[in-house]
This record gives sequence, structure tokens and C-alpha cells, in this order.
Amino acid sequence: MDSLPQQRYAHPDQHFKGGECLAKYPIRLDDDARFMRLMGWIFLLITFGGFVPTYFIPLARGEFVTFNEWMHPHAIVSFVFAILFLAQPWLILERNWRWHKYIGWVLAALVAGAVITGVAVQLAAWPTVPEDNTNRSPASFRLFQLLPTLAGFFIAAVLLRKRQDWHWRLMFHAAYAPMGTAFGRFVRMVPDLPAGGGPVLSGLLLAGLVAFALSDKIRYGRVHSANWIGLAFYIATVPLSLWISNTDWFVQLSLGPNAP
Repeated sequence: MDSLPQQRYAHPDQHFKGGECLAKYPIRLDDDARFMRLMGWIFLLITFGGFVPTYFIPLARGEFVTFNEWMHPHAIVSFVFAILFLAQPWLILERNWRWHKYIGWVLAALVAGAVITGVAVQLAAWPTVPEDNTNRSPASFRLFQLLPTLAGFFIAAVLLRKRQDWHWRLMFHAAYAPMGTAFGRFVRMVPDLPAGGGPVLSGLLLAGLVAFALSDKIRYGRVHSANWIGLAFYIATVPLSLWISNTDWFVQLSLGPNAP
């Protein structure tokens, strides 16, 4: 194996149990990489579009004020993740597997950082007050939908990194999870939406997942199991996070010393 030209193969272990020999499918590999490159650009544009007017511009003007010391570290790891995620399909197209692997482990560290700082951001934003649900419902969504999706699907993608068809789709779902925060910024720009824009946000995120599944059907003639799992996980965790936000223990947790 070591004598074979490295650049010709999608992975040094070209034959693996239960998966395709990626070296036999360079066109399929390149097509998937170009698709993920497009998705990476879309994710990056959505992220910056949602945060430039609400975070970056006020920060540059010295007008962004926060008492949450975890806000800036969370923003840094999140944006670095979005940028490096875009780099990965480029490296695949260049057959630069060494740097693809290195950046993959950097992304793993960033995911861990995003989860830690994401939880810390939320805890630092509390306590709230009994009549304020605008901080409790998004908090439950962050803690029980967004962060578990990001971490869970990323870990699954790493474990299945030798299965091209599973790996990049699971990685898509991991990278798509933070779009909930970015879309949320857009939704908050629209005044007087019912229920604080929650149903609109959930619909936008679900539409993106359905569109990704349909792209599978169009490009490959069927929807891959990874996309069915991603859709099922989203459909299950959104109402679950909403239910948790109204449970007594979560209300008490969010109220802290303000609890009755």
C-alpha cells in the first residue's frame, strides 16, 4: 500500500469493510466535495449575514456591550469552525489528505470548545424572571437541540470517516446545527412575529434539511440513511426542547435566585 501513489486515493486505507473503495469513484468523490464546498459557502454567508449587523458592526464601533464573559470566546470558536469547515472540501479536491486530517482534528477541538462555551454562555445569561420566556425557550433549544446535534453528528462523522457516503453527510448535519443561531438573528430582525419567531425559525431549519434530503434524491436517486436520521433527530429534538423549556426543573434552573 505504501508504494501506491498517495494522491490517487481518497484514503490510504482504500479498501474497508462495508464501504466503497473510494479510489474507484473519483468523480463521485469530487462531486460530493464540490457540493460540500457550496454548502460551506452558504453556511459561512448565513453566519456572517446573521451576525454582522448584530455583533460585528456594533463590536467594531465599540457599541457592543455584554456582561457575558463567554460571548466572545464562543463567537471565536464558532466562526473559526465555519471557516475551516469550508476549507475541508477544497483539500479533498486537491487530494491533500494530510491537511484534511489535521484540520479535521482542529475542527474536533473547536466543536468541543463550541459546546463548552455554548453551555457557559447560556448559564451566564441566567437568571431570568418568571414572566420572561424569551430567554428560556432559546436556552432549551441551544442546550438540548443545537449543541447535541453539533457534537453528536460530528462524533458520528469522525467514527465513520472511512465511509465517504456517511462521513460527509453526517458532517453536513453537524455543521448545519449552528445555523439555528444564525437564522435566529435574521428572525429577530422581523418585528411582531408570533411566538417570538420560534415557529418561523423551526420551519426554516426544517426546510433546509428537507432540501438537503431532496438534493440526495436528485443527485443519487434516493435519500441516504444519514439524511433520514438527521431529519428524524431534528423532528424529535425540537418539540423535546420546547417541552423541556416548560418543565418545572428547567424553569427553576433558569430563574435561579428569582425562583418563587
